[in-house]
Amino acid sequence: MKTGSIAAAMLLCAGAAQAGIPTLNVVCPENLNVHADQGGPVWINGKKTKLKQVNADYYEATGSGVTLSISMSADGAATVSYTGKHGANGICSASESASGAPAPHTAASGTKAAEQACLAAVAKTVNLPRGKLSVQDVSTAESGISVMVKVPKATAPWSCLSDAKGHVSGVMFTGKDGD
Repeated sequence: MKTGSIAAAMLLCAGAAQAGIPTLNVVCPENLNVHADQGGPVWINGKKTKLKQVNADYYEATGSGVTLSISMSADGAATVSYTGKHGANGICSASESASGAPAPHTAASGTKAAEQACLAAVAKTVNLPRGKLSVQDVSTAESGISVMVKVPKATAPWSCLSDAKGHVSGVMFTGKDGD
């Protein structure tokens, strides 16, 4: 069982490192519920993690056999990814609201081309009509636009990376292979 890094924002050390962690409520594949209050600490399924600040914009939180990678963008938005047991990895997405309804997706400014291109790329990869898929979450960073796509009967979302013009650079399933 290996624990690896998870890309995207929410790992904290003590003291000054905790000031950079925003309030987070995300769900990662493998039913990992991640929570942090402004300033930390970070919790995975109710268990406190060990937080490490790598630099001003990047944190790693480890616990429960998982490493979370928390990246902060210039506008303060956090991106969270995880690496878990048996090579499991993926990008985490906003969790459900207190009412139990999924958090609504709202398109970020300038992401429409990336969202449409990612829907088409994932549809082609999974051999399903594009209309059966939906955008679950969108995050922007210097490296591009990350689009999480919900696929019917998939155990986890698909991750797609694109630029603002809709040039897709990669598509990946965020759950375990074979699920």
